[in-house]
Amino acid sequence: MKIKLPALLFAALMAVSVLVGCEKHHTIPGQQNENNHETEEDRAIKDYVLELSEGASYEGQTFTYLGGRDENYPIKEEETGDIRSDALFKRQRDLEEIYGIDWENVLVDGSDEAADQTINEVMAGGDSFDLVNGYVRSVGRPTLNARVLMEMQDLDHIDLDREWWNQAMWDSYALDGKLYFLLGPINVCHYSDTHIVIFNKSVTEMYGINDSDLYDSVKDGTWTIDKMFEFASAIPENPQGTGTYRYIEPGGRSFLYAAGYTITKFDENGLPYVEEKLPREFSDLSDKIVPVFTDAAQSVFENPKKQEKIEDIYGASVDELFDDDRGLFMFPNTGAVEYMRQYDVRFGILPMPKLTESQQNYYCLSESYGGGSTGAVYVPKTVRDPEMVGRITESMAALSQIYIKDAYYNKLLKGQGIFDMESADMLDIIFTSKVFDMADLYCEGDLGSLGPFIKAIEENMKHDNSNFSSDYFANARLANLNIKILINSLDED
Repeated sequence: MKIKLPALLFAALMAVSVLVGCEKHHTIPGQQNENNHETEEDRAIKDYVLELSEGASYEGQTFTYLGGRDENYPIKEEETGDIRSDALFKRQRDLEEIYGIDWENVLVDGSDEAADQTINEVMAGGDSFDLVNGYVRSVGRPTLNARVLMEMQDLDHIDLDREWWNQAMWDSYALDGKLYFLLGPINVCHYSDTHIVIFNKSVTEMYGINDSDLYDSVKDGTWTIDKMFEFASAIPENPQGTGTYRYIEPGGRSFLYAAGYTITKFDENGLPYVEEKLPREFSDLSDKIVPVFTDAAQSVFENPKKQEKIEDIYGASVDELFDDDRGLFMFPNTGAVEYMRQYDVRFGILPMPKLTESQQNYYCLSESYGGGSTGAVYVPKTVRDPEMVGRITESMAALSQIYIKDAYYNKLLKGQGIFDMESADMLDIIFTSKVFDMADLYCEGDLGSLGPFIKAIEENMKHDNSNFSSDYFANARLANLNIKILINSLDED
């Protein structure tokens, strides 16, 4: 499906551009009317964008934005009252007016299709797409292997140190000091795809668990796996399956990252690798959580040996179980804060727990629910006007810090999604604790399976696997081979 949104006229909303000498001084639509509601930070960002645009006019040129996730595109080429869509529309409107461009959104059927179109276009020498949006696993991996992406450091006007670019991308995705895609509020999933813990407030009330004690443990640094087990022990075990469970579908790999461990390591030259000897962290963590998360009297979980899904075993989905007050803790991502409002359930929000109190920080994996990895933006290497793409991408990211952050983070998550102010504090902690892993780029396998290497790690964190050591070694060697292939292919450019 292709949606084309032509340049829009906002004469009634736009401030008039002032000509001084031969320069065009840009303004942002509606700026005069909105100034009374702007923060000092927002005004500084808009001033930055206007300064960046000085001397640049791309009248009559088209900027084409390709992607496969509809949440990153406005519903219509106008304000509709939908918070997220209106934010995306306003960002687009501003960029059209500031730079004089015609903006074209090309929405295709999923990230895989976005990757295919990008690769085919570049291989054919075409320049139809200026910026691409999609999952790191399903867009980043194939486009990197096909060598069709521009190094982001080669784009003028992009300041990678600014707050609208997630700085964790350097530690997670830089290949020999080079970045081929960027992460941040420019992509809506920056706010929707981060692993968290939510707890059912009716259940805490029912069993005498003080919600404030949960929040205080996070703030004082004592929110650990053991502390979570301690709180959950207030709920009797449920061997008959008719009562309340302590844990609903705990994901093992999210606890691994929460413990401060990443699958990918980097050598002294900044090149990635995977440890081929089973790391101690795996066994330490699995020894702690597997006995609890595989206890049918405590946890709701799938049975991989019998290939039984949760709906088959319990007669309800995880969301329905949580809604029916049959679980204390559940482990979704931040997108659940928005969609769980459709259920009649009050919940609180917590970051993923630490492994030990001595761990300095909390760590919350950024990944869509079900293993889809995280979203990013990419620039094809055949773009016809790299300077224009650099200016507009940087401006788009900066304005996202205003529009997307306000719409999704402040209004949808904090304004409409939470049930207490403590959860707002928790969200601030969660979004300063996001972590990523380059494993998205080299693990074999399709999107659903996460590749055998990651799948083996995930399942071992949830279920005892006597063959895990040998499985890990074989898959780690394959992962390192794939890393070398990836690095060598990029070095050929």
